[in-house]
Amino acid sequence: MAENEKVVLSGKIEDLPKIDAGMHMLGGTKRVVFGPERFWPTHVMRCFTLVPGGKAAKNHHPWVHWFVCIQGKGKFQIEEEIYDLEPGTWVYVPEEANHSFWNVSETENLVSLCIVTKEGDTDPLALTRGC
Repeated sequence: MAENEKVVLSGKIEDLPKIDAGMHMLGGTKRVVFGPERFWPTHVMRCFTLVPGGKAAKNHHPWVHWFVCIQGKGKFQIEEEIYDLEPGTWVYVPEEANHSFWNVSETENLVSLCIVTKEGDTDPLALTRGC
């Protein structure tokens, strides 16, 4: 950083750049809120937005993650169990658990924050282990 550049310590998630969410996210966008490039060297907090009917493909991977719904309504599946999502709902996904989430609204986006280790910030369908 240049000597006269000011570090931005606050902002709006919607102003962060959109990042390719990968092949596992149908009808979704991703923004990185915190991560190795922004204040958190070991983890990544992503904001996912799923349009009505949007879905994350079922997948599994060797890292845990933490998920919080902040807007909209949806469903989150872990193995055979399906949980309702609404603002304020949190979900813990154990390592190697098959999981997916989707938007059930016909009119409103489903917006969530999802935290993984920095190694987990990848497209799980692109991994050789498959989903």
